[in-house]
Amino acid sequence: MEWFLIALTGLLTAITPVGLVVDHVIANNIRDRVKSVEELSVRVDNAPSYQLIQGKVNRVRIASRGIEPIDHVRIDTLDIETDPIDIKTNDLKLGNLEQVRSSLRSPLQGAFHLIITEDDINKALAEPQIKSQIQSLLGKLLPADIPTLEFMSAKVTLKEANRAQVEVQLQQKVDESEPPENLEITIETGIKVIEGRSLELIDPIASLNGRKISQRILQGVLGSISDRLTLKRFEKQGIIARILELELDDKEVNVAAFVRLNPLEPDSPK
Repeated sequence: MEWFLIALTGLLTAITPVGLVVDHVIANNIRDRVKSVEELSVRVDNAPSYQLIQGKVNRVRIASRGIEPIDHVRIDTLDIETDPIDIKTNDLKLGNLEQVRSSLRSPLQGAFHLIITEDDINKALAEPQIKSQIQSLLGKLLPADIPTLEFMSAKVTLKEANRAQVEVQLQQKVDESEPPENLEITIETGIKVIEGRSLELIDPIASLNGRKISQRILQGVLGSISDRLTLKRFEKQGIIARILELELDDKEVNVAAFVRLNPLEPDSPK
C-alpha cells in the first residue's frame, strides 16, 4: 500500500495550518513524492475560507497519466476523487499510516480508477528490485521442506474475458555438486471479484516444463495464493477497500475501487 500512502501525503500536506489549499500546491506535493509522472492535473472544490483554516475541503479530484509511484512500477492511468476531507491541520503527522489516521477527524474516503498495461507489468517484472520482492514472496508461499527455488523471470500475457497467463522461470538446486534444474511453469486463469473484497481464480490450468499439472496439485498451490488476494487483510490497518470493477482485455487491466481510511481511535497504538 505504499502508493496509497504517497497519494495521501501528497494530498494532505497541501492543507496547511493557515488554510491554504491550492490546486498547484497539491500537484507539486504529489510530484515531489513520486518517481515520475507524465501528466498530472488537480482540481479542488474549495470550502468557505473559515472551513479551510479548520482543515476541511469539499472535494479533490486528481487525474494522472504515466505515473510511477514507486521505483519501476508505472501506472498508465490513476484517477482519484475524494469525498469531503476533515483533518487536524495543527496536529498533522504524515510519517506513516498510523500518523495519517491520527490526523483525521472523520474517515477519508474516495474512488480510485487505475489502468495498468501488459507492457508496464512485464517491464516491472524484469527489474531486479521487483524480482527480489517476488523471491521473498516465493519463500513465504512455498513449504520449507522443499529444495530452494530461485526466481529467474516472469511474463504476463493478458487475454480477453478476464483471463491472464503467467509464464515463470525458476531454478531448483537439489544437489550442490550438480547444476540447477530449470523449471518453466505456465499458469492461465480467469479472475473474478467476490463481494468486492477478494479475487477468485476461475478454471486455472497449468503446466510444468510442458507437462500438465494435475488439478489437485494446482488447487493446493493456488489456494495459498488466493488466500492473500483479499482486501480484508488491510482492515486491521484501518483501510476499508472494495473493488467496484475489474476488467482484463488483451492490453490492460482496468480497476475501479473505493477506499476509506478510518481515523485512529484515541486508545489505539500509534
